[in-house]
Amino acid sequence: MDKTGWLVNDRLTCIPGTTTLWHELLSWFPKLEDKTNGFTDYRYLANSIESLASTPGVIKPGYIIRNASYFRKMALDVPTISLVQDIQNNQMQTDVLNASTVVVFSSNHLYKEYKDRINPKNVRVIKWASDFNHFKPISERHPGVLPNSIIFVGDSSHGKKGFHRVLNIIDKMPDFNFCLIMKDDTTLSIIPEKDRHRVRIFNKVERKDMPLLMNSSVCGICTSGYEEGHWAGVEMGACDIPMVTRPMGCYLDRIDDMSWGEFANDDEFPDKIRYVVANRHLYSPRQYYSKEYTLDRFRENWIKVVEDFM
Repeated sequence: MDKTGWLVNDRLTCIPGTTTLWHELLSWFPKLEDKTNGFTDYRYLANSIESLASTPGVIKPGYIIRNASYFRKMALDVPTISLVQDIQNNQMQTDVLNASTVVVFSSNHLYKEYKDRINPKNVRVIKWASDFNHFKPISERHPGVLPNSIIFVGDSSHGKKGFHRVLNIIDKMPDFNFCLIMKDDTTLSIIPEKDRHRVRIFNKVERKDMPLLMNSSVCGICTSGYEEGHWAGVEMGACDIPMVTRPMGCYLDRIDDMSWGEFANDDEFPDKIRYVVANRHLYSPRQYYSKEYTLDRFRENWIKVVEDFM
């Protein structure tokens, strides 16, 4: 790809030490330039990029890859790939999508949420990937994770991540321990005192430390109110850790193959978790995810999008 491109988002990552799609795109396309400037508030981002493009001596890019959410359509006559990672039911995002050259969705389930809202156009579904060389089964165990632990990755929000469901699962499963990987500053004070001895909390964990924590657990849970993908579950799957989840996100892409884990409604979580743990031999999540969710396939699909349309 000989064209110079601009990557437009507020930042590459909000958690130091973690690698995101934006980092991967910069490594795959050497002429793709990072225009986040470390951090640019979404409120000013479109104006900032428009101003840069009109600066004397600055050559406009051959294409733009941008986040489809949180900031407005830019007044630039440049072919644009817009990535939809999360649902935003507002006119601003709809305008961005309908002005884009290509719209990339991170799961089939997410695309279905949008297909009646946007004009027919070039659409691609590129499923999120896990680095199977980084996230993989290992025999070593984290000394801070209690035996027989259920792992949750998220934050303490009730609406988005459904943390009230986590609290209920902890209460209903006194025979299990819990490993909570929190993206916020949650402390044990959020856990009822009678259960705190069974819970370990790890805050703002760097990517390099995630495989050890995941491999130290026996089952993952996704309790969210809604997930467009739930990529932490793909990473757990790459570590061969099965998942029990509410029906959502990437788990709905292939309901004919449940080798990754089980669906559960709110009151079913304890029984489903116990079943999965007791019948671990029935599940092969790493094999399941390795068919479509590898970094190599992810890279190939993104390169094809850029080469085909830009």
